[in-house]
Parts: sequence; structure tokens; C-alpha cells
Amino acid sequence: MKMLTIAVVAVSALAGAAQAAPITNLQYLQAARCRGLAASEGLGKLDTAAIDAFLRTEGSARDLAVRTSAVNRMTSAMNEANKAEGGKKEKLLAERGSQCGEWLAAR
Repeated sequence: MKMLTIAVVAVSALAGAAQAAPITNLQYLQAARCRGLAASEGLGKLDTAAIDAFLRTEGSARDLAVRTSAVNRMTSAMNEANKAEGGKKEKLLAERGSQCGEWLAAR
């Protein structure tokens, strides 16, 4: 019984440590841009369920101006990606694959 209690305490401690640290407004806006790139038909739409949930949760703690800016960044990134061709498209795909990887996994 004592071992079970120790195991439960250890798992609880690890779960608490595994929670992500709060993100800054700038990071939130970067995640919003990544969501726009992920939703782009022009780049090949990805599953956005995880990042949508993440942005919804994080957005609840943001000021209206930050949330509005996030929506604008999502829309702008998606429009930019849908219109991109050639080298610009490759650049956006590289951004989505590298800088957006963490956000698309939704921490």
C-alpha cells in the first residue's frame, strides 16, 4: 500500500511539472499565425483541432486587443498562403514545418 501511495505522489508531481508554462502575447500571436498557415488550402490543409483548442484555452486569458490581433493574423496568414506560389509557397511551407511544429502539436 505504501508503494502505491508513493507511485501516486510521483505521478502527480510529474503531471504538474509537465504542464506548459504560460505563454506570452507574442507567442500566442505566433501560434495564431501558425493556425492560419495550417488551415490554408493552398499549402495543404492540416488538422487544426489541437491548435484550435489551445488557442481557445489561451485566448480566454487575453485582452480583447490581443484576441482581435490573433484573428487578424490567422486570416492574413491563411490568405497569404492561399495566394502563394513558387518560392513564397516553399518559404511558408518551411515556416509551417519548422516554427509552427510546436504550436501545431499544441504543447
